[in-house]
Formats: sequence, C-alpha cells, structure tokens
Amino acid sequence: MARRRSAPSPTVVFDIGGVLSAAHTPEEEICEILGVTPAELAKPFWQARPAYDAGEVSAREYWDAVTAALGMEPPSEEILEDLIAADCGYWLRLDPASRALIHDLARNGVRLGLLSNAPVDFAQACRRADWYEVISLAVFSGEERIAKPDAEIYRILLDEVAPHTGGVAVPGRVIFFDDREENVAAAKELGIDAHLWPRNGDGHAVHGADLARRVLEERDIPLT
Repeated sequence: MARRRSAPSPTVVFDIGGVLSAAHTPEEEICEILGVTPAELAKPFWQARPAYDAGEVSAREYWDAVTAALGMEPPSEEILEDLIAADCGYWLRLDPASRALIHDLARNGVRLGLLSNAPVDFAQACRRADWYEVISLAVFSGEERIAKPDAEIYRILLDEVAPHTGGVAVPGRVIFFDDREENVAAAKELGIDAHLWPRNGDGHAVHGADLARRVLEERDIPLT
C-alpha cells in the first residue's frame, strides 16, 4: 500500500506596509527633506507609487515625478539618496505588536515569508534589517516586476515556498495577511489561506496582530 504523504508544514506570509510597518502615511522626514506638509506630499507620493513599486520606474524617475508634481526641480543626487533612505527607513519601522508576533512565530520554528508591493530599493534595505533574520523567503513586486493583486505574483510566492515543503507548495498551507481586500481576494482565488489585516495606524478597534493570533491559533500554529 502506498504511504500517504503528510501535509507540508505551514508558511505564514505577511505584507509589510500597513501590516508589519507601524503606519501607512508618507514619512515626516520626507516632508522635511522636501519642505512640504504631509497633506501636500500625499497625492504626488501615492499617485506615482504603483509604477515604482512594480519596478517599472527607477528611484530617480519616481522622485523626479513626485517633485515635479510638487512644482519643484528634480532632487540632486545627495537629496535623492536621502529620500530613498527616509522612505525605506519609514517602512522598516515595525509596529511593536507585529514585531512581537513574528518573533513568537519564529521562536516556535514557524516558517515566515513576506509578499510586498515595494520597490527594489526597499527590498534591498529590508534584507539588511535586524528583524529580517527570522524571514525564510520574500517576494517583492519591484524585483518581480509585477504587483499584487495580479495572480502571477502569488504563483511566484508559491514557487518560493515549494523548496521548503518538499518541492510542492500547497496553497491552503500558506497563511497570508494583507491590509487590502483586493489582495486578500486574489490570494484566495488561488486557494491561499488569506486574511484581511486592519491597517496599522488607522485606529482600528482590533489590532491586526491580535486578529492574526486568533487565526493562527485556530490552525494550531504554535505561538507560545
């Protein structure tokens, strides 16, 4: 009789912005560098962001577009480096409850991953972060040149999971948390066990980390 193959161990995957990051608004340091208010920066910052996150434009092209929309000259090379550093640094500051969650999971040997719409500059900075050592795999839109909620990026994620689970990724054993409904819905279409995380910094009654802990406990994922 053929021996029945056991299900692979679960992989818990997180988005970064709004999920692991402490907040989801343009950083004050960027405003200080450019000499504008958060309200003035918000529209140019987000309007040009999808192409930057998807790897369609470089950091130079992105920040040139932002400053042009603000009626400014393109930033010098020195200021450009400051903007990139401030932008990356902002998203790398983790929410305390989110940080505690990933460390509890890591301490219990749970495989952790990242799936983020983020530019190449951020992907490189993220891999140098102190907390990244607990991450087993990461998929960034800027490196793959495709972004959530496109189904292809979730297939790339499953391909990244497969080597850790005997060469086969079972979507239902990938537990994914994201703060955008369209990203969660797209993941579910492929059978991924996806859940909406109330965005950090928006003042929700229930913190996403608490919601995630409930989901993980229901699936017998060790946390203590």
